[in-house]
Amino acid sequence: MRNTLMRTLASATAVVAVTAGGVTALASPASADDYRCKTSAKEFPTNGYNADVKVELCLVRSWGGSGGSNEIKRAYARVSWGESGSGKWEKFAVQVRIEQNDAIVKSKTCTVTNISNTSGSYTCSLGPYSNISGNTADGTVTYNVNDDGLGNQSWGLAGTPKL
Repeated sequence: MRNTLMRTLASATAVVAVTAGGVTALASPASADDYRCKTSAKEFPTNGYNADVKVELCLVRSWGGSGGSNEIKRAYARVSWGESGSGKWEKFAVQVRIEQNDAIVKSKTCTVTNISNTSGSYTCSLGPYSNISGNTADGTVTYNVNDDGLGNQSWGLAGTPKL
């Protein structure tokens, strides 16, 4: 009887230990950063093959400062392209904005200089900024396709949801 009781207790303890370990193993830590992203894509009529450009615009929130209570935001535009190349662009610049109710809070413009490569990517980053809340990220591309006679053109990017 005593052996049976000891085996039952040992089995119950093992089950509790495995279950507790399993719960611990299955629980995942909360992500430190929150992301809101939106992607825009466009095909540009250029000499040779048309250039395909995609811009992923993201607003990122993390927490820092004393006790992690400061809300820190940054935004970025990741530009990627294919079938581009030398001589296709006179200008290609991306503006990244952090906005609040469509009013610009912070803004940065980056000239994409390596778009003369056939394919590639470039990231324009803005921030970090502390204690701004209820924001969106938005952006605009200013471009000039070489030899099209149209000069600088503007492409409004899709903005992110509020974060």
